[in-house]
Amino acid sequence: MRQLPEVPPALPDRRAVADSRRAPRETFEVQLETVTPVLGGGVRTRDIDRTDIIRVPTIRGHLRFWWRALYRSSCVSPDELFRAEKALWGGATDARNDEGSARSAVEVRAEVTQVGEEDPEDVFPYETRDHGATPGAYALWPARKTKSGDPIAPRRLPGTQFKLVLSAPAEQMPKVRAAVTAWVLFGGYGGRTRRGIGSLTVRAEPDQWLPAAATGAELERLLGIALGERDMAPAVDCPTLSGARLVVSQHPGDNAMGCWTTALKWLSDFRQGAGPHDQHAREPDPTGGNRPGRSRWPEADKVRHLSPGNPQMWAHPPQHNGEVVWPRAGFGLPILGQFQKQPRRRGDPEYREPRDFELHWLRAGQDIDRLASPLIVKALPLADGRFVACALWLHRAYPAGGRPALRATDPRATGSSAEFDVLEAPDETARFSPLRGHTKPTGYNLRQAFFGWLQQTNRAQEVV
Repeated sequence: MRQLPEVPPALPDRRAVADSRRAPRETFEVQLETVTPVLGGGVRTRDIDRTDIIRVPTIRGHLRFWWRALYRSSCVSPDELFRAEKALWGGATDARNDEGSARSAVEVRAEVTQVGEEDPEDVFPYETRDHGATPGAYALWPARKTKSGDPIAPRRLPGTQFKLVLSAPAEQMPKVRAAVTAWVLFGGYGGRTRRGIGSLTVRAEPDQWLPAAATGAELERLLGIALGERDMAPAVDCPTLSGARLVVSQHPGDNAMGCWTTALKWLSDFRQGAGPHDQHAREPDPTGGNRPGRSRWPEADKVRHLSPGNPQMWAHPPQHNGEVVWPRAGFGLPILGQFQKQPRRRGDPEYREPRDFELHWLRAGQDIDRLASPLIVKALPLADGRFVACALWLHRAYPAGGRPALRATDPRATGSSAEFDVLEAPDETARFSPLRGHTKPTGYNLRQAFFGWLQQTNRAQEVV
């Protein structure tokens, strides 16, 4: 049982609450529509809500995140940020500092006018004789039916329309509107919005909410803050738009799904794309088929070195040295890795490779499995009804004292921890050429590597 504090926490000042309710208020509404599939967002994990189609608590969570991304830089400390957020968005009783609960000063209402159809099908990453590839499968893979017994997670197809109505104190309304704008531009409804699921657009008066073109000046006009690296605050654990970096596709498209899958392909190609040259993440199929060859990223070889036995005994002897680095940890954790054991030719014996692994991170000896990705890839809506593929890397520090490592319960975890954002091991040249030369203390090494590769291979344009 939780021990109650000896002194009850202070109740909120009812006069202050009443005064805030009597303060001048403003109300606005915005007509929204989902343009990519919606995954989650309901009261149960991996499920959509069939009664409360668009849930206000879900929206509130998204708006709070984007409000912090906009205004964390203007707060001198986490405590100041906490108090400012609680004053606007509300919060529960905090016994640690004897503060009472606070009701949100922002009232939110959602009115659904059209419901997108439900998609109960499994997610197929590749086209076969029996089915086609699922659009966006690279982002939708958590919805797949699993061998451990998890059922297919249903999604809601694009096309859900709803009116969002917000009321807030007049003095806070510019910041509330900016949070809604940032959510519409860079977020979405439901889960995995950082991979473009649940993306939104505005259907009425879009010029008030969406940029006329994907330019830094247009985004700053709408959001009311300076973006990019001008006068940015030092990076902290809380991600911010100030100091972020944004690239977009050269040409807008009429189809949101097409722009979304383009942005996803940027990320999937950087992590897994196969080809003959070292700017590709994987080697081509040595048999001339369509199955990718071994990865040029170092993680698999590092696991081979950490696994019991002589590293040369594996079907693919390591081509990287034994110094531990985990460069892809910068894209978010956990990372689940599997070794290919199935032979390429029917009848051949299985490949001898280490067992699967999970990459987590450690702080003060504590194993922590989750670290949200600072990278957002999605379809960015424009005021004329078109979209551009975009990749936004938020300004955020890696966890203080944190180190990526194999899951603590893995016998191979001893000696597996490394620093964040180190892309090359000492005395080693990366086999994947975009990782070369990005060494500390420059910072954001993975971001530099990804964006440099993206501009070179896909001619993406840097906006911020």
